[in-house]
Amino acid sequence: MSKPVAEQTTQDQQDGTARLWAAQRLIRVAEQFPLVQPPDNDLSGLSSADAALALAIYRTTVQRWFTLQHLLEQHLSKQIRRLEPSMQAVLMSGAAQLVFFDRLPAYAVVDESVRLAHQLIRPNAKSMVNAVLRKVDRLVSKAKRVDRWTPDASLIPLPSGGAIQLPDAVLPPASPLDKHLVVATSTPLRLVREWHQRWGDEKTVQQCLQTIQNPPTTIAVESPFLPGPHGNHIRPHHIDNTVTWQGPSELLRDFLAQHPARRVQDAASVLPVQSTSDIQPKAILDYCAGQGTKTRQLALLHPDAQITATDTHPGRRETLREATDDLANVHVIDPSRAGDQSYDLILLDVPCSNTGVLARRPEARYRFSQQSLGELVKLQREIINQAKAWLAPNGVLLYATCSIEPPENQNQIKKLLRTGGELLHEHQQLPSGIGDTYTDGSYHALVRI
Repeated sequence: MSKPVAEQTTQDQQDGTARLWAAQRLIRVAEQFPLVQPPDNDLSGLSSADAALALAIYRTTVQRWFTLQHLLEQHLSKQIRRLEPSMQAVLMSGAAQLVFFDRLPAYAVVDESVRLAHQLIRPNAKSMVNAVLRKVDRLVSKAKRVDRWTPDASLIPLPSGGAIQLPDAVLPPASPLDKHLVVATSTPLRLVREWHQRWGDEKTVQQCLQTIQNPPTTIAVESPFLPGPHGNHIRPHHIDNTVTWQGPSELLRDFLAQHPARRVQDAASVLPVQSTSDIQPKAILDYCAGQGTKTRQLALLHPDAQITATDTHPGRRETLREATDDLANVHVIDPSRAGDQSYDLILLDVPCSNTGVLARRPEARYRFSQQSLGELVKLQREIINQAKAWLAPNGVLLYATCSIEPPENQNQIKKLLRTGGELLHEHQQLPSGIGDTYTDGSYHALVRI
């Protein structure tokens, strides 16, 4: 049964607010591309339903940028990147909803996109947006869902492992595989070729498909774990002391507050600090502490140690202070004071390319290049060399990234060991799994200097 007119109008207005939020931030994506930065997540003024829809539209559009670009360019006289950023944003977000949001009525998506064209571009842009998106809708309306994706010019892969089967072979042919994967999974060519040279066809396909996953909210929990009143909102993860959150976001804060060990942290991100469980440091430095997730983990794992934490970014440093305010053994300082003492354990969770977390940080894939990789490797090396001077005799360095690239990981540790030291532990985690079994990629090494 169709909704009453008044109810449908209200719903369309709410969806319009969400779509406006997403489109405004996608304008910045188009302006910055390929050096795309994460959006501000200021969702004030949006209801929880609007906020969820706005974030989903934004995330899906960025995550599937090359796929959407390719589909739209079948109906454009020039490349979409040559259009003004506001036109790109409206067309891309509209196409994302038509292709991937099968519960949204196509008429509402097109109508709202036309309204956004008038609001964000100019009045005479409405006809172009209307014409292009209706053509995309005609293609998608004839598509069907299938259970399994294989490289094929008519199949668009889905996070579930299935695919959208288009009526026509619209995507690039499956051979050459690299160019097909660029469009099918929206993974940049330079990254696909890097992985293909390292791994070959099968593993490259697997990792490209991992970049289009929708990662769950993963929570590190205490042991033994007592879920309490929110037990029906969680599911166990395949990694110990980890669960995935299935409930509404407004209840998550209450769930986390039930025990100090609970924190939003992917299972792969837990592993680096966990590797220090056999060490008994008295003084610890978390030098690239970010927002304090691993700092909290260190404080709980080593309650008798004095932990100094810092970050070079003032905003993150303030968040770090707030996140660790309840931990008596954590002291947050300005990074210029990090060398005032020596430490038994130093954690370096260094800036990296994020190639292990492209599903969680979709913007990062477009920033990847040999130049950016080289700059990151140089910065990582500088941080390592600086931190070595602050270690106490027989001190231990814990090096960690959320990258899966050898120049940032294994190669850095090989260089470090050439100057002396003992490798105590090393682990590379590739992104894997779907839904409740999803895990980010990460790397860590524990070296005694």
